[in-house]
Amino acid sequence: LRVLPEGLDLKLASLAEPAAVAWHGVGQAGDVRGKRVLVIGAGPIGALVVAVLKHHGAAEIIASDLHELPLSIATELGAHRVINARDADAIAAVHADVVIESSGTVPGLASAIRGAGRGGRVVLLGLQRSGEVPALLSLAITRELTLVGSFRFGDEIDAVIEALADGSLVVDAVHTHEFPVEQALDASAVAGDAPQS
Repeated sequence: LRVLPEGLDLKLASLAEPAAVAWHGVGQAGDVRGKRVLVIGAGPIGALVVAVLKHHGAAEIIASDLHELPLSIATELGAHRVINARDADAIAAVHADVVIESSGTVPGLASAIRGAGRGGRVVLLGLQRSGEVPALLSLAITRELTLVGSFRFGDEIDAVIEALADGSLVVDAVHTHEFPVEQALDASAVAGDAPQS
């Protein structure tokens, strides 16, 4: 539990927990200032990753997703360029210093490795399915990539709350819908529909 700073809007504060997940993932990438970063998957966590990357001073942020709404949200939050996730050639041409895989899918993992430049760092933020998952390890080896996992967060939530309160972390665009509690089932249905949430 955290005491919220005076004046921090509750709607904005509701994003503190998922933004802390994104903050931790970006932290796993190391210092991103001045770097080209590719974000695979621009759903809520990926979109928050874009916002955190902007906050942390990444020089170029590129986001990919299958759907237009997440791509437009990523642009609003600071992505300099977006790529449709089906365009494997465009993703492979990025040669990012850092890739943050936030889709949690096998194709997303492949895109993350393809989009990383030589010596790049790939943060595995999206939770993959349990069991064996195929990966392009030969490419990871020949490009001398570093693959690092990221799971949830620690005390980063304190920094996130502070950044939300002082306005330096801008995440408003992640809120796409608002429902009264009586419409919780409708809210759940919308949240489960990837193209509109």
